[in-house]
Amino acid sequence: MPDDVFRAHTHEDLLNALPTFFGFVPRECVIALAVSGPNCRFGFRLRHDLPDPGFEDDLAADLAGHLLRNGDEGFFLFALSEDAERARTMALALRDALPPRRDWLTLWADGDRYWADLSGHPEGGLPYTLDEHHEAIVHAVAQGQVIARDRSDLAAEVAPARGQRQRWLEAAHEEVLQRFMARALTTDPEAFLSREQETVARLTERFLVEERLTDGDLVELAVRVSGRQVRDSAWLGITRQNAMPMYALWAAVSRVAAADFAPASLCLAGFAAWQMGDGVRARFALERALALEPHYRMGLLLHGALEAGLHPDRWSAADASA
Repeated sequence: MPDDVFRAHTHEDLLNALPTFFGFVPRECVIALAVSGPNCRFGFRLRHDLPDPGFEDDLAADLAGHLLRNGDEGFFLFALSEDAERARTMALALRDALPPRRDWLTLWADGDRYWADLSGHPEGGLPYTLDEHHEAIVHAVAQGQVIARDRSDLAAEVAPARGQRQRWLEAAHEEVLQRFMARALTTDPEAFLSREQETVARLTERFLVEERLTDGDLVELAVRVSGRQVRDSAWLGITRQNAMPMYALWAAVSRVAAADFAPASLCLAGFAAWQMGDGVRARFALERALALEPHYRMGLLLHGALEAGLHPDRWSAADASA
């Protein structure tokens, strides 16, 4: 959800807002949101699949470490499952893994009812409804966010083309690559690099303004950013402020990129997703990049940052001090 004001009048409002934090409707998972200040400003957030029964305490200890490294004051904790007892066990395990009074709200829910770790909350829980037209979701979509119905749907955003379209794109790559090699062989290296960086910057800016490029433009980007220096120049252009459209751009490039060229655009998409606070989209992109090229250094670096639970603000601060 964009970093503006969200007024939750009820626990049901919070449950309906959860898809806006992750870009999909969460199910069978545990969620934690770092909050701070008298108005409970949202900060770092994480989501993890529920563990096998009996491993709740182990997962809770791991997640609590991530939360305490990235949260300033308190946390809202949620566990969601069709099995209410399974959700309760996980929610309370995470609550107990945190220092006292850091859990500002602990809530668990099945598909119909929710419970809160609050004095006087009904033992049988309270009914709630998830509404795809809820104010929180409508507001997020109006701000440009795409919310999938399921986590698995996000993989399609960085999935390769198939069938006849794939064959057409492979032929397009061959043509673009031939032109690329001709330029590289007939142009001064410094001038060649500068021209490649300028072309990528121009196409990127066009996408940010027009919100679309042709397949030919996307293939051009896929080939051009496969070079490390050009890729790194594009990488430096991704900020927390433009991360959402940058993710859309590099995800689009990754869908048309041939396998040999895809790791660069996948890593740029993964970085942009991480910078917009969307660890799930980042993970899908980076895992596909590393499946294609297991030793790709940018992919390993960013995947390590995700595994460590590093807050994207830490990257911005490091970049500013460099």
